[in-house]
Amino acid sequence: MLSRLDYLLEGLAVTVLVAVAAIFLSFALGLLLAICRISRTRALRIFASVYIDVFRNTPFIVQLFFLYYGLPEIGIPTDPMPTGILALSLACAAGNAEIIRAGIETVSKGIVDAGRSFGMSGYQIYRYLILPNALRIAWRPLGNAFVNLVLTTSVLSTITVNDLAGNAANVSAETFKPFEVYLTVLVTYCAVTFTVSGIVNSIYALLFSRVAERPVMRGHA
Repeated sequence: MLSRLDYLLEGLAVTVLVAVAAIFLSFALGLLLAICRISRTRALRIFASVYIDVFRNTPFIVQLFFLYYGLPEIGIPTDPMPTGILALSLACAAGNAEIIRAGIETVSKGIVDAGRSFGMSGYQIYRYLILPNALRIAWRPLGNAFVNLVLTTSVLSTITVNDLAGNAANVSAETFKPFEVYLTVLVTYCAVTFTVSGIVNSIYALLFSRVAERPVMRGHA
């Protein structure tokens, strides 16, 4: 175990890299989908609804295999790590979109009316009133989604991504010490998820704890 610890740490680094990239991409795409989901444009609403339904009602491993093994059949080459990040981002964006949409719809209509009364444009209302309050409401559920994303990275070992789970399987096969190997991996995943939860809570305290559900008009009147 000690002789292969560096190999496990390399896998952990890959897991963290994949998770961070997928968290940012899935959040950005989820925000865009949430806006499309409640858009006045029917085509955007239909697109977002179909996207969310497809990705939330199919197994992630099937989506992953479709991208990794299916795309080369139509002439699109794939690589394990970029494909894994893309698959995670696309899948998790669907759940993030619903969380953010629920947050947006929870924002009081009075806030929007107050913004209009101050002559704010639709963009300013979204930027300064709706989104800060919606993200404040949705941030903790999003944090849970980010933790689940970190755990889901273990599935990427099925397409030969050398992440923590994949490297652990190799070490277990080499050392014939599955108990020690996977106990180490269990503790490591717990440490990573606790760290992610701590970061999520810190961001909430830094950015959203002082966002009250009322418009801040200073500078936008």
